[in-house]
Amino acid sequence: MKQVNKKRYLKLALLYAVLSSAVLSSEAQAIAIRDIPNLTSVTFWERTGGSSPTPYTFGINSSQLTNQLNNPLGIGNNDFSGVVGREFYDVYYSNADGTFNLDGEFLTISRIFDATSPAGGGLNLAEIGLNFTGEPSEFGNFVASFTALGDNAFPSTVENAIDGNLLTHTTMGNTVGQIDRLHLTLGFQSSSESPPAESVPEPVSLFGLIAVFGFSAMLRRR
Repeated sequence: MKQVNKKRYLKLALLYAVLSSAVLSSEAQAIAIRDIPNLTSVTFWERTGGSSPTPYTFGINSSQLTNQLNNPLGIGNNDFSGVVGREFYDVYYSNADGTFNLDGEFLTISRIFDATSPAGGGLNLAEIGLNFTGEPSEFGNFVASFTALGDNAFPSTVENAIDGNLLTHTTMGNTVGQIDRLHLTLGFQSSSESPPAESVPEPVSLFGLIAVFGFSAMLRRR
């Protein structure tokens, strides 16, 4: 009976160690966008008419990226505009759900647009590019969240923001009669897979080690 208990406790200890290691590995992959090595600026490629998108580039510590603007967006309160006098954008570091976070692993672009169908929908994003010193730019590789509203929204175009093609773009609709803004939040390989800035283990890892050592001591006593 004692031998059976030893095997059981050993399996539990090993399982806990593996699970704790997996959690730590997942957490260690995250890094704030602005802490990515050699990153210098971010470019938002927005399409308003014409045959190609317009680039809007901001330094990693610029006021545009490090602040979320209060409502309402408008003339004198925007990071850049699309349709003159009608479409105003706000861009910033964020969490996956689009809420502002200075040390977020994601980038969010939000906007208001006051034109309904038959006018085309707004928030026409081609790509978001991370610009590095001496390295190629990196486009977003997944959509973390988005908001599409109104009668001229086409949610199926969301994937255009991560297809690597500057000649395709999203169409997220309008905000007429709405409280919420339209928004897109993108994730990047560099921020989701880079090593963490700090190597101090989380409390769960310490607890995991204590648990493993505790099980080992118990086995030795049996």
